[in-house]
Amino acid sequence: MAETICAVALDAATYAIDKLYSYRVPNELREQVQIGTRVLVPFGFGNKRAEGVVLAFREDTGEYRLKPIVEALDEQPVLTQEQLKLAAWMRERLYCTYFDCVRAMLPAGLWFRRNEMYTLAPDADPAALHAREGEEGEVLRLFDTAGQTLSLAEIRERLGKGAGRTLDALAGEGILVYHSNTVQKTGDKTEKMLALDMESDEAMSRVRRSAARQDVVSALADGIWMSQKELSYMTGASDAALRDMIKKGILRVKYEERMRAPDFSDVPRAAKPVLSAQQQEAYDGMAALMDEPKAQAALLFGVTGSGKTQVYLRLIAHALETGKSAIVLVPEIGLTPQVLRQFAAQFGDLVAVLHSALSAGERCDSFKKIKTGRARVVIGTRSAVFAPVRDLGVIIIDEEQDGAYKSEQSPRYHARDVAKYRAVQTDALLVLGSATPSVETYYGAKQGKYPVFRLTERFLGAGLPEVLISDMRGQTRAGRSGVIGADLERELLDTLDRGRQAILFLNRRGNSRVIGCAMCGWVPECPHCSTNMTYHSASGRAMCHYCGASIKITGTCPVCGGEELFTETPGTQRVEQELNERFPDARVLRMDADTMNTKGAHEKLFSAFARGEADILLGTQMVTKGLDFENVTLVGVLDADQSLYAQDYRARERTFSLITQVVGRAGRRFDTGRAVIQTYSPTHPVILTAARQDYEKFYESEMETREALRCPPVCTFTVLTAAGEVEQQVLKSLLALKNRLLSLMEGQYADVKAPVLGPAAAQVVKVMGRYRYHLTMRARDSARFRSLVSGVLREFMLDSRNRGVTVFADSNPDL
Repeated sequence: MAETICAVALDAATYAIDKLYSYRVPNELREQVQIGTRVLVPFGFGNKRAEGVVLAFREDTGEYRLKPIVEALDEQPVLTQEQLKLAAWMRERLYCTYFDCVRAMLPAGLWFRRNEMYTLAPDADPAALHAREGEEGEVLRLFDTAGQTLSLAEIRERLGKGAGRTLDALAGEGILVYHSNTVQKTGDKTEKMLALDMESDEAMSRVRRSAARQDVVSALADGIWMSQKELSYMTGASDAALRDMIKKGILRVKYEERMRAPDFSDVPRAAKPVLSAQQQEAYDGMAALMDEPKAQAALLFGVTGSGKTQVYLRLIAHALETGKSAIVLVPEIGLTPQVLRQFAAQFGDLVAVLHSALSAGERCDSFKKIKTGRARVVIGTRSAVFAPVRDLGVIIIDEEQDGAYKSEQSPRYHARDVAKYRAVQTDALLVLGSATPSVETYYGAKQGKYPVFRLTERFLGAGLPEVLISDMRGQTRAGRSGVIGADLERELLDTLDRGRQAILFLNRRGNSRVIGCAMCGWVPECPHCSTNMTYHSASGRAMCHYCGASIKITGTCPVCGGEELFTETPGTQRVEQELNERFPDARVLRMDADTMNTKGAHEKLFSAFARGEADILLGTQMVTKGLDFENVTLVGVLDADQSLYAQDYRARERTFSLITQVVGRAGRRFDTGRAVIQTYSPTHPVILTAARQDYEKFYESEMETREALRCPPVCTFTVLTAAGEVEQQVLKSLLALKNRLLSLMEGQYADVKAPVLGPAAAQVVKVMGRYRYHLTMRARDSARFRSLVSGVLREFMLDSRNRGVTVFADSNPDL
């Protein structure tokens, strides 16, 4: 019988050596090993166990003697053919490994934890081995007796992470024996169920001496199954008594799986939304696109409060009616509670949710619910774009312009690009919804790639808010202190007097960006990153928002002993204090990363604000998008200039979007809302167009700049970032990489023309003790260009002269 050969993507393979590795499938595993199943295989010279995913089967050429698969980790494939094709597509474009892509598609709880151990050979002579010098001696002196076993974690704890090669060498000599096992990080949740294992009369005769046990028999007399927990509660029988009844054969046991995914079956159902004329027109147009036998895309361009969600609900209902499923992406975890309530009221238990705030078990069960087809409407943040829904009919990306849809970890994908690919794979409709579409998306619409459906009126006839641009320069000259300007203070007083609510936006958490000594100029700097620490008054500490390092602020300068400490550029904590001082009767809720660090915190805070338990909601970006509160009539933007002058080609777009979105939170029902934009640049075109909510004017101006500078969407930016602990080594390696790129573009890749800019320092050059510099290439994205970049990256990683320096590439990142 010919041997079965499979191609495996391995987690142990770095990008430099990433490929599909061939392994032999033993006869006893042939039925279990399928495409999409995970396996355990020997890898490398030391035959260490590595986790992998089977992506294909190959013919046995007989050219090489192949290693066998050790173990199949799944009974059924965890990945579909569609997902495997998507992984291959991502790997080709995102400069990452096959396994990086596969890992992104599965919830963390489904992955395995590997316990690696080393045992000193039974016939070894510890005394003789302890005499060895160098690294081998250090390792061997950890073992006191022959046959002793130590885990890899224990060895690394004592000797550091650099002991890996030495361990491999000793295992190769047979002095140490390597072995490992794998355990899935999160298993299925089950509940212990009990029933009678004999006739109730006979059971009753055997428990006459115990009233509690008699109650147990009575409860189960009709042949029903009941959970042990429920049975104990109803009868008062202890767990020990129930175990004894099982042991005596009176009761029998089974275990039923319990889903940890949120259950929406008991959410009161709502009537199908009634659409306005504009909404109906948009729905009709997109429903017709969904019914086309090929993939389609559309931009739903609606002003804030225009009722885009009602259109989404009708589109999903149409998909379900035609036997298809839907994925809805939202940018922030904080938006999911509000969105979930609306969708669950329409679709009940067909809804599943996927985002990082769920526990590992909840995510696993939601994934399982989706994969089995029990959930057909998936709502979640960025990673929900990979949900294994059956018969995908529509993908909706709400607030599609949001930067949260771009992953900053490998694989560095944009959810919008993955959604486009999935729509093409499944002949689905992709809906991009926003009041401020990304420049790239609107550029595509202008190029005629997809139609635009516009909602120019607010739902139920509410008007857009009246906007006041408050010039903070004069208030500073007049000697007014604090963050709340005179205009905003006046509007807040009026809002509170009328019993209405307000939302204030400041995209800076903490008490103050800078705290320092007025005597000697000392400012706390992070010891691991090239940035100042941010002061947090709640904890009395200065903290680095990059690596988490912090120091205690005692009120005394640690350099000169002075007690005159100053603060600048206040954050949300400081503004909260100012609000409490100026409006002592107002109830203030603060929403930022410091207050939203517990499970369910978003939902609790939003619910409290919706119930009127607070008058002012103060927050960072979390309060700018998607929120809908009937009683909010005032919005304040406290520092509109903060992101305007950032060193990033998206700075103006991001500022316009944030201001437009947060202003749109006001007056979403019957009262005309008011918005106050506090700025030191009151005549800046971005501030003026955002105040008027004039996207078209902003877009025209922005595209003139991007065309002149050859920025996306005109070209693609590919950024190669190098990082290492020795700054000069990072720069030297990156210069060599630049020269190699230029050399190849003069020879083998003469058909590729791309300027290479840099090396340039990252905005924060040092993070967690590692210096970061990058090269920027500006070119049209193509297979040939990607081949050039990936080849150079692999050369760099395999060159021993670059040891200690890591490098990665990313397309159109935030610089």
